[in-house]
Amino acid sequence: MPKRMSDAEALMSFQLKLRERGIFDHALLKAFEQIPRTDYLDERFSEMAGEDIALPLNCGQTQAAPSSLARMIKALDVGPGDRVLEIGTGSGYATALIARLALSVTTLERYRTLADAAKKRLARPSLGTIAVWHADGSHGYPEEAPYDRIILHAAIESEPANLIDQLTPGGSVVAILRVGQVSEITRWRRAVTGRILEIDHFGRLDLPMLVSGLSEAL
Repeated sequence: MPKRMSDAEALMSFQLKLRERGIFDHALLKAFEQIPRTDYLDERFSEMAGEDIALPLNCGQTQAAPSSLARMIKALDVGPGDRVLEIGTGSGYATALIARLALSVTTLERYRTLADAAKKRLARPSLGTIAVWHADGSHGYPEEAPYDRIILHAAIESEPANLIDQLTPGGSVVAILRVGQVSEITRWRRAVTGRILEIDHFGRLDLPMLVSGLSEAL
C-alpha cells in the first residue's frame, strides 16, 4: 500500500502543481497555503482536495480546479486596499483566497443552501472582512458599490455593462467571455476618467454560463 503523504508533503505537492500550471505570484501562492481546500469541500471529497481538478458541490454546482481559480484571481490583480465583489460564492473557497489579498469581499450566491453554508465557513475573523449574500449576482450589488474589483465565476457572451458601472475609476471586472466556441478569461478595466475600457485576455478557460434569478428551493 502506498505511503500516505504528510500534510507538509501534500501542501508541497499542491503548490508544485500550481507552479507547473504557471502560477508564480507569491501572495496568491501564500493564500493557497493558508486556506486549506478541505475546509470548503464535502468530507467525501477531502482526499481529492490536493488534486488540481474541479469537484462537486451541492445544488448541482462545481468548485473549479485550483489552477483555474488562481488564473482568474491573478487576472483580477487584487491589492490590499481593494473592495471586491464576487459573483458566485459556491463553497466560499475562492472567497477566502481573495479575502487574503483584498481589503474586503462582498460575495453573492443565488442558491440559499450554498450561501448559508459559505456564510458559516467564512465567519472566522482570521479570514478578514467578508459579507455573504443570497442574491442574484447577474445584477451585481449596487447597494454597496462602487467596487475596485469584480470577479464573476461564470461565462458571459458580451461586455458586462451593469457590472462595469459599479466600478471605481481604474477598477476592473474579470469573467469568462464566450464568443462562439471560444471561452477566455477576460478583464475589463475602467479608465480613471470616463468609462473608456481597456480589455485584456488571459487564455482559455470554460465555465458554465451565468444564470439570472434566485433559487429559493435549493
